[in-house]
Amino acid sequence: MKPSPPLLRRAVAIGGGHGVARTLDGLRRIADDVVAVVSVADDGGSSGRLRRDLGVPAPGDLRMALTALAQRRRLADLVGYRFDRGELRGHSLGNLMLVALHEQHGGDLVAALDELGLHLGVAGRVLPCTPASVTLQAHTAGGDVHGQAAIAETTRLERVWLDPPGPPVTAAAAAAVTAADLVVLGPGSLYTSLLPNLLVPGLARAVAATDATVVLVANLREQPGETEGMDLVDHLQALHTHVPGVRVDVVVAHEGAAPRGEGKPLRVDADGLADYVDRVHTDELLDAHDGHDPAALARALLAALDG
Repeated sequence: MKPSPPLLRRAVAIGGGHGVARTLDGLRRIADDVVAVVSVADDGGSSGRLRRDLGVPAPGDLRMALTALAQRRRLADLVGYRFDRGELRGHSLGNLMLVALHEQHGGDLVAALDELGLHLGVAGRVLPCTPASVTLQAHTAGGDVHGQAAIAETTRLERVWLDPPGPPVTAAAAAAVTAADLVVLGPGSLYTSLLPNLLVPGLARAVAATDATVVLVANLREQPGETEGMDLVDHLQALHTHVPGVRVDVVVAHEGAAPRGEGKPLRVDADGLADYVDRVHTDELLDAHDGHDPAALARALLAALDG
């Protein structure tokens, strides 16, 4: 039996980390053309070491997005391989490949991503939200916190911003959002994966102005540290505080078995959300690995579009 044809022409996922990878795995089932717009503010692990040693934009989240869209799965597994000893301990092979391609293309990160995507058989594109190397900063009642890795472990964040402020948007990323039929925000860490994208002014403007339906996929649980004690309404409030004029048309949230991982299930107050979005769609989204199930997420996104 032939697979069903995609139901959407163009879809864009905005985020970072494992969350956007789950979204991409879902979107490639229902859209002809899928573009990932990904944060480059990560400064932990392999990405952080490469940033400090070589002064390059963080490659890790970009590499995960590429492998989520890859059709050549054996090569994708190899790109995801992580060394466990010696000087390369903790580095992903794909991160090193992206850094090498970045240098070979004269510092053009988009060209590097397009070439690695070609080798992986990526159906679509993966793009950085900005070509600039940016650092995430945060303010709390106890003082300022520097860097994404430290911010992720910090509670009661009051404000986050990028340094340098107002970085340029990647032109192809803004164009993809403008041309999309569906734009998906998240799931993922609110302050360290989603907001670092929307704090790029040109990308925020493109999301606000697009004719696409803009959907926020809610996290399954509170994130110990950065969103501890916050419910979904608090997430929307934080988005509007940091990005005035941000537009979210629909929220897609999990309803069903409680996730087992660390952190309380994220509370979804449909009445409170009515002040921020046109509608809320809830569905069973949890998979056997305690994350968003890509197939279920794809169905929920289509249902949300149908209203």
